Amino acid sequence: MRIAHVGAWGRNFGDFALQAGEMAVFSADAGEPLEFLQIHSQKTRFHPDLIDHINATCDLMVVGGGGLIFHRPEDSSRSGWQFDITLEDLERIKVPLAVYAIGYNAFHFDQLKLLPIAMQHLKAVQDKAFLFSVRNQGTKRALIRGGLDAERIEVIPDPGMYVPPVPFTLPKAKNGSLKIGINWAGDRPHFRFAEPWEQTRAQLVDAMCGAFEAVAEKHPDLQVYFLPHLEERIDSDVWPMFQERLGERVINLEDDASYIYPPSLTQVGFLADAYRQMDLAIGMRGHATIVPFGMNTPVLGLGSHDKVGFFLEEVGMLDNWLSNQTDAAAGGAEAIASKILQVLAERPDQKARMAGQFEICRSTTRGFHQRMFSGI
Repeated sequence: MRIAHVGAWGRNFGDFALQAGEMAVFSADAGEPLEFLQIHSQKTRFHPDLIDHINATCDLMVVGGGGLIFHRPEDSSRSGWQFDITLEDLERIKVPLAVYAIGYNAFHFDQLKLLPIAMQHLKAVQDKAFLFSVRNQGTKRALIRGGLDAERIEVIPDPGMYVPPVPFTLPKAKNGSLKIGINWAGDRPHFRFAEPWEQTRAQLVDAMCGAFEAVAEKHPDLQVYFLPHLEERIDSDVWPMFQERLGERVINLEDDASYIYPPSLTQVGFLADAYRQMDLAIGMRGHATIVPFGMNTPVLGLGSHDKVGFFLEEVGMLDNWLSNQTDAAAGGAEAIASKILQVLAERPDQKARMAGQFEICRSTTRGFHQRMFSGI
């Protein structure tokens, strides 16, 4: 079976995690060998010749997963989201079309959110697809508000949780030390923080550093691992601020494991294994909570992006969100340290609950696959 696989297979470790995870569970559940025609949605304008090629050589077209419901002006997408196809060309698709675990990805402090054309286009795609799924209830609510048919929107897990880890030697790791990983999202800070964003961002950095200092008083062996998902210092833009406060206690993977960068499908398993080795992961990006969840590492969400809360809601962990939507410091250093220490103290119970939730997720995914592959 050959699948035309459309997604944002770009420069972000999270995107590669969901690509790898999706291919892994597709292959496990399909019951036959698979071949993929990978199509990078952010860099592909669909045209009649490409669609004819898909119709002639593929058995199934899958759009997603990932946060494709997002307008990037630099993409000039004709649809208003990250499936750049005209309505006329959409009708040219003859192979079965499945929309797979897509996510609403608008930023909390972005006033535009989405172009009006996006919901119109999504409605047409829903009408065309034989299966239409999103990755969380938050996305489903947004699409229902946009006019899509609620009865035809299924909710299935983000496949980033299924990325297969590859054994990775954690740099500077000390035997028996407490290891906390933090992913900081450095792109689009004006959408992630309330204005004036430079000041509110500094407040959150200060609160996180203060929290780590407080945790270190109780755990002197604490090591904090900075886990960037983007290269070129994008996710490391605030690294000097953390390093100034925490010194040698904080380790940046982009510096000390630079050989796994730039992010790629080949390297993503190593980052997944880094998350597996953490005692706790704190993530500002969506997949910085989704991937460690899949590795059975306790997680705290961080920041303002709704998709972080959407995922934690799905797995019954919404209380684990350090949100700065209404408080720039996410409650402040003392509150953050208290939450970190609470999760660490409850770590065995948290891991057991996460394992149970993961099995529920995998069962949901498997059931969706059975219908998807039988519908070809």
